[in-house]
Amino acid sequence: MKGNCPRITLLGNNSGRNLGDAAIMSGILDVLSKELPTAEFYVPSITPQFIDDNYGKQYNVKGINVMPWTGSLRLLGIPTMRCIAKSDIALICDGIIFGKNLWNPAFNFLITLIFLVPWAKLTGCKMVCYSCGIGPFPSFWSRLFARFVINGSDLVIMRENDSRDLAREIGVTKPIEVTGDAAFLNPVSSKERAAEIYREESISLERPTLGINVTKYIDSWLKPEERIADKSRFLSDLAQGLQQFASKQQEPVQFVLFCTQPMDEPFTYELAGQIGAKVIHNSKYLSHDIQCAMERTELLIGMRFHSLVLASAVRAPIVGLIYAPKVRGFMRLLNCEEYGIELGTMTPTSLATTLSSAWQNRVELRKKQQLLIDELKRGAAQAGITVREQFFPEQTSEASNPPLARSAG
Repeated sequence: MKGNCPRITLLGNNSGRNLGDAAIMSGILDVLSKELPTAEFYVPSITPQFIDDNYGKQYNVKGINVMPWTGSLRLLGIPTMRCIAKSDIALICDGIIFGKNLWNPAFNFLITLIFLVPWAKLTGCKMVCYSCGIGPFPSFWSRLFARFVINGSDLVIMRENDSRDLAREIGVTKPIEVTGDAAFLNPVSSKERAAEIYREESISLERPTLGINVTKYIDSWLKPEERIADKSRFLSDLAQGLQQFASKQQEPVQFVLFCTQPMDEPFTYELAGQIGAKVIHNSKYLSHDIQCAMERTELLIGMRFHSLVLASAVRAPIVGLIYAPKVRGFMRLLNCEEYGIELGTMTPTSLATTLSSAWQNRVELRKKQQLLIDELKRGAAQAGITVREQFFPEQTSEASNPPLARSAG
């Protein structure tokens, strides 16, 4: 080691704006702090105060400012390079290896990682793809850069089989371990806190709840032939389908929208207005709180990938609106492809029919999905064990068998 304790840099989209990214960071900090109790963490972020304020008291973590005036272009810059130089390992976290808008470093992280991987080798820092989801890669250059970054890593761990298979397809030759998404291990707030949030947002604690998540991306991550013919109708079709579903139920169902990214808030509130729903959003609540609120739902239908991961982690059965291939892959992983709704062919009636089926069978659906979710949680915990055993074998773990209590739902 480079110092008296393990030093670890987390490379991801850690601004606090995206709920899924925050949950991934939180899950990684939690599991690795148990595996490596003396570890120090550095998190490059455009909002380092968010890291310090919300995680600095619980974990030995420091937010590192990577705003442009620090000499940074997102992750590429002096602060991040200094962190890597003094770290033992650097973890490429969550889903930042993708090819969309490749040449725009303000959006795409892959274009910065191709410089950080050789820098890590030069400074003696081990690079790890840690429970990554990758893709899509629409161009030759994106596939080339992704292959370079992944093959240049010292350890490769993917969060699901689809990412492993895509890595092989683009020419990755490194051994690949498949575990589970680190967000599965995000610590969850108490049931009492969930009830408090519902009261704060004037949501009934008695009526059964259908959770909903949407994103303004709509279908932009899909192939052209999979997209919606008229995107201007998407929200109205969604609202009609939800209202048709509600009208068919014997019990009154309330809608609660979970917004997991500030960019989605206007879109979310527009839908909420059409269906008379309340909104719980991550501009106000951290991932721990939103997850405990999701736990109260009878069913959640979501677009953003991590809305589905976080809901399923707290035993809410899920239906996926496939806005990106990773959502399709997740529903396939859960053996629930019939509950993955393709946006290009969705109609209000087909949406209502699928939701009604899931609602009526939600107890069985929960049991079916949880068998696989529990495996993914164990895999996510195993990723931390693998890192400790491979890079810090002399360290003593506080959690050789990490508990799956509240962090597991």
